[in-house]
Amino acid sequence: MTNKRNTIINNERGDIGIKQIAITVAVIVVIGLIIGVVRSNMSTWVNEVWRLFMDQIDSLIR
Repeated sequence: MTNKRNTIINNERGDIGIKQIAITVAVIVVIGLIIGVVRSNMSTWVNEVWRLFMDQIDSLIR
């Protein structure tokens, strides 16, 4: 039992383990999803900000 546990612990001491690879892949997927959402909504956000600025400029002129 002790030898099994020591073997498992020694295998997990490497620089890159399966857990680190899984976490890295999960982070990359989440970042990809965030980028996809931002890209799909970017034109809407830019149009809203532009309209806000134009409304502010128009209200200052009048």
